[in-house]
Amino acid sequence: MPLSRHILSFADYAAIRHPTPYVVDLARGGSRLLLFGGRHSSDPADPMFDQIEAAFSGLSPAFALHEGTPPAVEPDREIAIRRHGEAGLVRQLAARLGIDTASMDVPLAEEARLLRREVGRGEALVFLVVRQLASFNRKTARMDFDGYFGDFFALIAPALELAAIDWPSIAAEHVRVLGRPLQARQVTALETDPMYDDLPTQRIARLSNRLRDVHMFRRLIDTLSAHERVFATVGVSHAVMLEPALRAFVAKPDEE
Repeated sequence: MPLSRHILSFADYAAIRHPTPYVVDLARGGSRLLLFGGRHSSDPADPMFDQIEAAFSGLSPAFALHEGTPPAVEPDREIAIRRHGEAGLVRQLAARLGIDTASMDVPLAEEARLLRREVGRGEALVFLVVRQLASFNRKTARMDFDGYFGDFFALIAPALELAAIDWPSIAAEHVRVLGRPLQARQVTALETDPMYDDLPTQRIARLSNRLRDVHMFRRLIDTLSAHERVFATVGVSHAVMLEPALRAFVAKPDEE
């Protein structure tokens, strides 16, 4: 049986009390993985970013992984955090050290295709857009809204089998799926929080997160098998839910 079966369910996770940040530190043979689970933030004054940098420097990784689509490498630490949060800082730290990075996440277009098949085109569209709006709205260095979402729409439209995506069509689907008008600038992470079960988008988030956790697990163990020292940063719930499967891999790697 696959070791991914050890990834925690949401019911199991809900019963756990854990600190944030949450660090999973594992060794297998001559290799070491440091998985830093944090809160999503874009505030350079958040002490979490100093903790990420200290953990990264202490490990001196040979390779680094991050959550989400790979962001641009910014020349300035503050801008990297304000625009891209934890992934932005990891990319900058890796560039400074001269090592490669990659996303450990499901590629966005692939996620869109999977969700379209599982929940339907309109529901997948609303979920993906609302989640992206929450990410955009928490940035403390805003990028051009139209350009940012134009690139996002171009990436997910073919996977959703849509010729084009525009805000009027999103607004109509939002009303149909969630029963209320879309207020784009007021969307928060609550709308796609998988720990709640009040909204269709929260229930879709559970499915999405499960797909992503299984993918992340595979990327983490494959990268650990290829590099001596791996640093990875991810949202804290992912780190906690992945830990049992990662520890099972370290204990019994032949079962992967």
